[in-house]
Amino acid sequence: MTGTDIEQAFAEMLRDNQAALVRLARRYAGPDDYRDLLQEMHLQLWRSFSGFDGRAQLGTWVYRVALNTALSHARKPRREHQPLEEAVKHGDSGDPRDPMSVLDAFLAGLDPVQRGVLMLDLEGLSREEIADVMGLTPNAVAIRMTRLRQAFEARFLEDR
Repeated sequence: MTGTDIEQAFAEMLRDNQAALVRLARRYAGPDDYRDLLQEMHLQLWRSFSGFDGRAQLGTWVYRVALNTALSHARKPRREHQPLEEAVKHGDSGDPRDPMSVLDAFLAGLDPVQRGVLMLDLEGLSREEIADVMGLTPNAVAIRMTRLRQAFEARFLEDR
């Protein structure tokens, strides 16, 4: 592949996965930070693109790189911007009748790994694909999803 071919393949990969990358960035960074995280995801994908060997599906590989970048970002201390978790703690989560506000509030209360499992599930990945991205077994993913569903129901559903 020539340099131009690599750049075109990378641009196509970004175009195909951009919406999912934005959703991941928004969930791991506050509203003021997500563009920085998205840029970092793009950079990490570019740096590792030439090392993609095809053992996994391209989409699964993109999620793995992006999620690892997001997890690293979540571990960094933030001083300048209010992360999603702080916004929710201070009542800035929006209308409780709005499904996205409820989702944001629930995601904000999860640890980064739980958040990753749920985000990948919401993106439509299978249990096997989530397991591959997260370095878990499919059974561990299924157990985590059951616990996440139970936690969501306990917190947000009044009539069960």
